[in-house]
Amino acid sequence: MSDEDDGLAVAEDESVRFPTADVLTGRGFVTGKSGSGKSNTASVVAEELLQRGRGLLVVDTDAEYYGLAERYEMLTVGSGDHCDLDPREVEPASLAGLAVEENVPILFDVSELGAEADELLEAVLDALFDAEKTARHPYLVLVEEVHEFLPERGGSDDLSETLIRIAKRGRKRGLGICGLSQRPASVSKDFITQCDWLVWHRLTWDNDTSVVDRVAGSEAAEDVQSLADGEALVMADWEPSLRRVQFRRKHTTDSGATPDLSESRSTLPAIGGDVVARARREDAAGTGGTVPGEDDAAGADRTDLPVADETGGSGGGGESKPGDRGRRARRPAGNGGDLAETSPAGALAEVGDLVVHVVRFFVSSVVWAVDRVEDWLVDWYGVRRHGRLLARAVVALAFVVLFLLPLGLATVL
Repeated sequence: MSDEDDGLAVAEDESVRFPTADVLTGRGFVTGKSGSGKSNTASVVAEELLQRGRGLLVVDTDAEYYGLAERYEMLTVGSGDHCDLDPREVEPASLAGLAVEENVPILFDVSELGAEADELLEAVLDALFDAEKTARHPYLVLVEEVHEFLPERGGSDDLSETLIRIAKRGRKRGLGICGLSQRPASVSKDFITQCDWLVWHRLTWDNDTSVVDRVAGSEAAEDVQSLADGEALVMADWEPSLRRVQFRRKHTTDSGATPDLSESRSTLPAIGGDVVARARREDAAGTGGTVPGEDDAAGADRTDLPVADETGGSGGGGESKPGDRGRRARRPAGNGGDLAETSPAGALAEVGDLVVHVVRFFVSSVVWAVDRVEDWLVDWYGVRRHGRLLARAVVALAFVVLFLLPLGLATVL
């Protein structure tokens, strides 16, 4: 039996296989909250297709699919130095021709294209759809973060219309599409209802599970909330009923994985003269000051000098404690109290630290508020274009009304 007949081995024990032709030319939707396995499943499907010599175009929104290009022959398109082509310097029809006439797999990285991303992507997909009219070559378009291009709420644009056109009419030409999203409630139902294979990874938000309820039933909506990582409910035309599947781990590099503890430092360095000297060295390099270690004054920062003990001794007459060697004193020797109480410079430093903490808290609060407003604008009003800019304007206006205006009135009165 050929690989084509075998299908795509997506499960850990290879007991579950997706029909290759149905995936290549069909309409798919893969969803799940962050960390549930959504992107891994997409990579597994891509690996299986590439392993069988089948082409696809991956729309990479976060530069996390480069592991595919490391293992398989793929044309990388984007604005980074690691890309083969810049989409602004190539004809969309040329890329489409390579895809459907020469079966060239394409990794289209839109993560650094900025405001041009939608226009460039739309031109390529439109050319691909046109080229398939005569080529009729089985080929898949895999779109990450599809809710950004096909939002449930909001007006349509050229790109969204092209994606819907592929979903509705692409199969007749051999052009398939698979969309991925963490937020099924934010994806156009006009797209989801066109899909003939769907993969539901873990979802917990009510508005997302309600989508599962409408499409797959109330039992599935309940089950989807307790799925393990990599586990999913598969609903497809080729399956007689809803099927629970544990997807295998992808073989290619996981560029989008959250950093773990395996290769990070697990010990904290002693904050002694060596660390302080290196910090001062960097500061001196930027300010033109004297670098410790270049003259005799650097001796004050040596890590082999004794540290004053808690009774005011120099360390020679007092009894040192393990770990004291090479550490700077956290408090001044003797009964001097806190640094802020014994030194004007220390008090100023403490005020400075307080200001830094307040500023950091303010900045993080503003960023949080902008993120929440942007999500609200997308979820409730379908604002996608310039949504970030509009969210910033709303937060700035709220800040003026709630803080600056009352402060100004209080000052005047």
